[in-house]
Amino acid sequence: MRTERLALLLILCCVSPFAGSQVANDPGEPGVITGTVIDSDGHPLRDARVYVEEHNRPQTGAIRYVTTDQDGKFRLLNLRPGDFDVFAVPRDSTSMLSRWRQHVHLPKDKPIGNVTIHVGSSAHIKS
Repeated sequence: MRTERLALLLILCCVSPFAGSQVANDPGEPGVITGTVIDSDGHPLRDARVYVEEHNRPQTGAIRYVTTDQDGKFRLLNLRPGDFDVFAVPRDSTSMLSRWRQHVHLPKDKPIGNVTIHVGSSAHIKS
């Protein structure tokens, strides 16, 4: 019992200095990718999953996703400037293989991208 308390105290002492190292209200990285997912008829796709991963870095496993709103719109926040692959998976899809991918570049001076993903066809990007 005493050993467990000592171990817990040691863990708390080691972790405590790092607990306050994050700045409150830290906005994170400045990059933002916004966009819309639409079907082949041009209708917005509600509840589609939109994933983002760093381009040519699949081994990092740094995939995040958001879900589109009722108008098919999405917003991916806190991305570092660089190259990303953004892809959509419709809500009724049972496989990640049926996805539509778009490459997006976020420059350092203005790390903002806007993309329209056409599910059922190739994707198009707008600057």
